[in-house]
Amino acid sequence: MSKAAFVSVLFVFLVTTSLARGQTPIADENTLIHQRKMFEKAEHVATNPKSWDYQYLEKQLKGYPLWPYIELKTLMAFPYLSNRDKIDRFLDAYADTPLDEPLRKRWLTYLAQKDQQALFLHYYRDIGDDRLACIALDYRVRRDGQKPATMKEVEDFWLVGKSQPKECDRPFKVWQQAGLRTTEHVWQRLTMAADGGKHTLIPYLKTLLPANQRYLADLWLKTRRAPSFVSRLSQFPGTFSEKEADILAYGLSRLIWRDRELALSSYENAVKRFRFNGEQMARIAERFAISLASKNHPEAEVWLERANDHVQNEELFRWHLAYVLRQQDWQHAMDVIDMADEQLPPDYAYQYWRARAYEELDAPQQAQIELASLADKRHYYGFLASGKLAQAPKFVDRPLQFSAADLSDMANRPAVRRAYEFLQLGRYVSARREWYALRDRLEERELLMAAVLADSWGWHDQTIFTLSRAGYMDDVKRRFPMAYSDQLMTSARQQNIDPAWAFAIARRESSFMADAYSGAGARGLMQLMPGTARYLAKKKVSTNTLYDPEQNARFGTQYLRYLLDKMADNPILATASYNAGWRRVKDWIPAQGSVPVDVWIETIPYKETRNYVKAVLAYKQIYAHQLGNTDNLFENIAAMQINSTLLQ
Repeated sequence: MSKAAFVSVLFVFLVTTSLARGQTPIADENTLIHQRKMFEKAEHVATNPKSWDYQYLEKQLKGYPLWPYIELKTLMAFPYLSNRDKIDRFLDAYADTPLDEPLRKRWLTYLAQKDQQALFLHYYRDIGDDRLACIALDYRVRRDGQKPATMKEVEDFWLVGKSQPKECDRPFKVWQQAGLRTTEHVWQRLTMAADGGKHTLIPYLKTLLPANQRYLADLWLKTRRAPSFVSRLSQFPGTFSEKEADILAYGLSRLIWRDRELALSSYENAVKRFRFNGEQMARIAERFAISLASKNHPEAEVWLERANDHVQNEELFRWHLAYVLRQQDWQHAMDVIDMADEQLPPDYAYQYWRARAYEELDAPQQAQIELASLADKRHYYGFLASGKLAQAPKFVDRPLQFSAADLSDMANRPAVRRAYEFLQLGRYVSARREWYALRDRLEERELLMAAVLADSWGWHDQTIFTLSRAGYMDDVKRRFPMAYSDQLMTSARQQNIDPAWAFAIARRESSFMADAYSGAGARGLMQLMPGTARYLAKKKVSTNTLYDPEQNARFGTQYLRYLLDKMADNPILATASYNAGWRRVKDWIPAQGSVPVDVWIETIPYKETRNYVKAVLAYKQIYAHQLGNTDNLFENIAAMQINSTLLQ
């Protein structure tokens, strides 16, 4: 049965089941199609509730899942005390849904304008609006005076690394006049502003420091603007040495990424005059170790060992392992893995690299034991292990199954019905907003049912994300759907690339969210940059074109072909290039000698690209299996070497 046919059958069942259970019935599809058109008309008259059109449409839309959005628009237009009962009922009915926040914000703003303090506090809750939060704080201070709990709230609002709205000025003044603001508070806020906050706040905070400490604010500001300032130790007099050490630790931990040699020499000079405490030393050591390891610097090992004395976390151990693997120092790799096993939870990566270390240290039997226990995992390292053993990869697949009655109960929830209707209207952002709010309130079993329901709608991204949120990874076909199959298969064949690779890239890039948009400007199914599309097309391409799955798949697969051509038909180098750019990937290829490809991947300097390549390779194996290819793609990977001759 096709997915469309399944959805149709499921929909009919949901209608009849909801009637049998005495629930509000889901209207038949023809009625819903009519109501969707009426809803769009109702949006235009929502601010005129006394009109004939409004009243007619209200009757037409009785029971329609999205009618509350018309009510919301009406109440937003008239947030007056005379409508308090209606607003109260609405906020109560739709608490913890996307319908709540916009009306609550509008209502609270109106109440503040009218100085309705008691009503404001009655309706106030944190909705992420700093101005309203400050108004609430002001009203509490007026009501409670200098009550300790209220003053503690004021302190928490003051201790942030940014400026607060002017509505906070009065409670801050009460707190300060009560003698509760100390020099240590000022120093804490100054540190927050300088270290990741708004540095423009520093000059104001400087005025709040005692005269003999104001030079510290200048040191912070100069270091924030240019980390190399810490190399000028003559500017650090040592008057307040512990606070100056804070600034130096911050500056050094940033400078190491910009000028490694200057950072190293500056540290050596600094430790002759300043004693860094444990927290400061941990910060310096971890940042130095990772930065130096990422560039294979000669001092990396020294700092990795030093960092291990202060910090135990996964990222540091990964970089330590990557560094010794780059040296192909297999005994040292075994030592790092043993250390990680003592301090971190079990991890497939360490198990695989232990097996590889045994292999390189002439202990084949131990290597086989480790690889065999890992090879049954549906995971990048599990596939690597099966490739090493030249055996078929394992695909643990336990599809979720729920009764139609259970799915009916889930489908008939108001939030689910609203999300579904927004989907049908093509309003994906609104649909996701409803879905996210619902997801936050569901227990594990309910999440799994919601994921199955989303899959039946062809809503692939939310199926994937909801299964992940529930922690259920073994429903393979739902987690790795053959979405946009016609577009991807056709384009892949036209470009003579493996369709499994195209599916894997789309799955990793957008989880098949056709309207995906990244902060960097990438768009659509395969997250194409508009500039890349223009380059490939040799003409102007509108950004909206990239939201069309067919066009996006065409440009995405064309770009994969382009990268394969740049990278001598090596799909691993091309995959890395899709994420990081082919020029950068060329710089990562060793100038001399060869590196096993598994080592090369593990030592990619960019964490994002490293994880990206691992994910795409694993996804490609899964999609190859779904496309009927029984080969273990990792057998070739297990034998591959990366060297400069590849691109000659």
